[in-house]
Amino acid sequence: MVSAIQVKDVPEELHEQLRVRAQAAGCTLGEYVLRLLRVDLQRPAHLAWLAELAARPTREIDSRVIREELDEVRRLK
Repeated sequence: MVSAIQVKDVPEELHEQLRVRAQAAGCTLGEYVLRLLRVDLQRPAHLAWLAELAARPTREIDSRVIREELDEVRRLK
């Protein structure tokens, strides 16, 4: 089953930018917007991503170690 989505009140400038990008991609405006939706849905939802980050283990790092590493990187430039 295929569903339809209608988007109203799209600013003309946004519509034109989408049209130009769709043309450059060699597809219709509808196909291009569908691609954008698919790409967006492949990413985790913002709150889920934040929860994932918060669940990661943390560790204490001595600021001296950070300064030494930065100094080393700067020295190599």
